Amino acid sequence: VDIGGVKVRLRMPKNEALVPQVVFFDVKQHVGVLRELLQDLEAGERHILLIGNQGVGKNKIVDRLCGLLRMEREYIQLHRDTTVQALTVAPTLVDGVLTYQDSPLVKACKEGRVIMIDEADKAPLEVVCVLKGLLEDGHMLLGDGRRLASVDPDPSLPPDVIPVHPDFRAIVLANRPGYPFLGNDFFHECGDIFSCHLITNPDRESELELLRSYAGNVPEHILNKLTDVFSELRDAVTSGRLAYPYSTRELVNIVRHLDRFPTEALHNVIDNVISFDKHNKAAINVVREIFTKHGIPLLLTHTSPHSRTLAKPTPLP
Repeated sequence: VDIGGVKVRLRMPKNEALVPQVVFFDVKQHVGVLRELLQDLEAGERHILLIGNQGVGKNKIVDRLCGLLRMEREYIQLHRDTTVQALTVAPTLVDGVLTYQDSPLVKACKEGRVIMIDEADKAPLEVVCVLKGLLEDGHMLLGDGRRLASVDPDPSLPPDVIPVHPDFRAIVLANRPGYPFLGNDFFHECGDIFSCHLITNPDRESELELLRSYAGNVPEHILNKLTDVFSELRDAVTSGRLAYPYSTRELVNIVRHLDRFPTEALHNVIDNVISFDKHNKAAINVVREIFTKHGIPLLLTHTSPHSRTLAKPTPLP
């Protein structure tokens, strides 16, 4: 694969089903990120951390990278209730019987695959510490007594030692700390063991190119208006006027809906996206102001998006 002069040799996957194939459009900004990731892999970086708000395309970029390089990818998503055991063991139903098998993380270590660890900032501290030990030192004790170790495969190794494959890689995705994601500062805890990249929403040119690719039948002036609106919404988040960071994912969902249902009113489609803020009087005022400035009216009230009047009770005779 050659991206911008950076060349990396393709792999030969053993299991084609684990090589992700996603809908991905090569816009300028995302291609630039892919080039930087290729540079990391070519330089010998083993583990990569992508930090960015929800909906900026972190998962898509990693899946595209794995698909281009023909790398087998395992996936695990962390959350506040994730335990160390859940990190290493996965309950599976086989022929009606509940069994415990190696988790995607352990399989990736054994088989030399890429493990995508999503929502890493949501994990409890003890899980982060165990994960850091594996990625930094190459050692982790499993719940059944076995242990992963960065040693060369050797028939003389004890049966409870699992060598970590030299091709094992981890790509970790995390949101920025603070409101509204309320995650931990994962970079502060583990940033020193990763090659770190900040993923943001695409610039205006790249975002417009992306929207045209997803929704070719939507008029150009609508795409331009929506792009300008979302750019201003993000500026309002930066300045503290809004809390929710409206991302490219919401914008893509709007134009895809318009492309498929061209007769539906624009304000109805937008209502699905701004529902997070429409019950907050201060927030909806800011949102309404920005949309109205660009000629897109919003038919919302401060108290309720759909006003209802109850009938007066009438006693039975």
